[in-house]
Amino acid sequence: MSTPDDRSRRPAHHDRSNETSPAEQANSVPIHAADTVPDEEHRLLFHELSAHQLALERQNDELRQLQGKLDRERARYFDLYHTAPVGYCTLSDNGLILEANQTAAAMLGVDRDVLINQPLARFIHQEDRDVFHVPPPGPNGGCVPQACELRLVRGDGAPFWVSLTTSTAAGADGHPQCRLVLCDISERKRTEQALKESEQRTTAANNLFKLVLDTIPVRLFWKDLTSTYLGCNRLFAQDAGFQVPEELIGLDDYCMGWKDQADMYRQDDFAIMISGKPKLHYEEAQTTPDGKRIWLSTSKTPLRDEQDRIIGILGAYEDITERKWAEQELLKAQKLESLQFLANSVAHDFNNILMAVMGHIAFAKTLLSPEDEASRRLTKAEATALRAREVTRQLLAFAQNGPPTKHPVTVAHLLSGCSRFTLGETQSTCTCALGDDLWSIDADEGQIGQALTNLLMHADRAMPGGGPIRIRCDNTMVAAGDPLPLARGKYVALSITYQGVKGESDNREHLFAPSSRESLHELGVAAAQAIVKNHGGHLSMTPAPEGGIVFTLLLPAALSPASAPVAPPEEKTELIQGSGTILVMDDDEVICSILGTMLASLGYQATFAQDGEQAVEQYALALQSGQPFDAVIMDLIVPCGMGGREAMARIRAMDPQAKGIVSSGYSNSSVMADYASYGFSEVMAKPYRFSELSRKLRQLLGDRPPAAAPAPPDEQTASS
Repeated sequence: MSTPDDRSRRPAHHDRSNETSPAEQANSVPIHAADTVPDEEHRLLFHELSAHQLALERQNDELRQLQGKLDRERARYFDLYHTAPVGYCTLSDNGLILEANQTAAAMLGVDRDVLINQPLARFIHQEDRDVFHVPPPGPNGGCVPQACELRLVRGDGAPFWVSLTTSTAAGADGHPQCRLVLCDISERKRTEQALKESEQRTTAANNLFKLVLDTIPVRLFWKDLTSTYLGCNRLFAQDAGFQVPEELIGLDDYCMGWKDQADMYRQDDFAIMISGKPKLHYEEAQTTPDGKRIWLSTSKTPLRDEQDRIIGILGAYEDITERKWAEQELLKAQKLESLQFLANSVAHDFNNILMAVMGHIAFAKTLLSPEDEASRRLTKAEATALRAREVTRQLLAFAQNGPPTKHPVTVAHLLSGCSRFTLGETQSTCTCALGDDLWSIDADEGQIGQALTNLLMHADRAMPGGGPIRIRCDNTMVAAGDPLPLARGKYVALSITYQGVKGESDNREHLFAPSSRESLHELGVAAAQAIVKNHGGHLSMTPAPEGGIVFTLLLPAALSPASAPVAPPEEKTELIQGSGTILVMDDDEVICSILGTMLASLGYQATFAQDGEQAVEQYALALQSGQPFDAVIMDLIVPCGMGGREAMARIRAMDPQAKGIVSSGYSNSSVMADYASYGFSEVMAKPYRFSELSRKLRQLLGDRPPAAAPAPPDEQTASS
């Protein structure tokens, strides 16, 4: 039964309550007519018709309720179909749109009526048309199900992304049809694209961060609370002997090449994690996987999480081996500079002392007959003094910093002279092997000879009782990229092998940078290194493969061959008499005294000056008097006054014909090597023989008859 409320809710176009059917009209009898029915039959008929009328009314009411329900369902279906959040389309077998809901039309931006009978391919983006094809009919009609994602194009040409799904459903006529479901996934695609771009940016940032970690010239690492490695950069991994940082994760310091220092490193780690305080810029040694010992400047700091809890340590270090080496070299240079200054001073003073000793010996010999035993003893003493001169040569070679005067030198000739002079009176033996077509060396023969002498003396003294010394020379080439600190080119490799004391090679740094307390032969090794370095060469000291020690010298080869060596003339010891006036400038009273004695005994008259200024004044006075000095003998260095170089320049300025002899204990001075450029006519390195002085004066002044020999002046007169 329907209620009035139900009927009032029915749609107006379906309300038929006021209509009557022909049957109802036929069976309808007015009630007042019952009173006119005369008999019982009519009353029964009327009752029956009234019952039928009531049944029909009930049926009509039920039909009207069903019709209302159907209309509501129809309206609900309409709402569901056309306002669904996805688009629905029905496709024909050739891909035409037969039906579409309002959502599909709204997605495509066209009226729903426009979609009908339009091919779906018209709305598919050109680049995505190979993604979806009109599905072929299934075995029972409809279509084969498929799903894909592609771009459709709106009516205004704007593309958007959809998820497209096909399925088979029965049509209104019961035949199967292809149904299409469209879901707008543009927002999801934008989110996916944004996520992809974010991931790309994150990946790029991670790659850049990793590139920075691997490029920064600092080793970085981080560990957990157990001092186990969580990560590192590539430089650290390579130091540890690994190819990539990932190989190191999960290992500890006991697994590294520096396992000998593992306890020390871990102790530092735990101390930092417990205290929570960083430890910055401290220096420590480390052993590399290949056994090298390097120096590190390390910093470690606690690693904390977001709650400020310590979860490990972050560490960084840089290899400061080169810096340490540079510092050591600087310290070595400073020590050598101090020692060189000391050696220079000692050599000068020692030469002056030897000069006095040799002068007195020479003068004493003039008072004796050559056959006298005392004369022979004095001759031996003089020879001993000359040998002592070699000590000062070593000191001066050690102290020499100036550039060498280089020319082509034959190695065989150089070795022959050095080995004979150095080892001639020792118990050591020397053998020399020369390679074929050995190049000459570009060297200062005196300086390199001194360097070889120093090394041979060291080898001999390292073997108490003597021993074999083997010398080997070969040609060699130094190429670009060689680890040696040398310019590429031709070199002569000279090795000196001897049986040194145990552990001597481990003490090479001590030998190359000695302290002021060392003996002269130990200073000689450092002097040899300085000489070789000044020649553009290299000197090293290593253990010999067969045992013993090897000094290896690499000396630059000469561009041209050396000239044939000339044997030195035999030194003459005779005294040559002469005459003339000699001006002597020297600040050492002992030297003045012995020179006065020697010159007087040779027939010369000597005048003395204590410094250059006094010498210039005396020369000027003599020149003004018309009796200039025949020659001047100048000491090169005067500590508290004008030296011989400046004094000679002033004298030559007033008298261009002045004749000067430069004499100094600094035999390696540039003035001594190139005396003529400084206005001097001759040179004599202290100490020198009495006979050498007489020859130099004869060469300078010519053959003059000696004057009457005066009595030798005493030392006080000579030093005035």
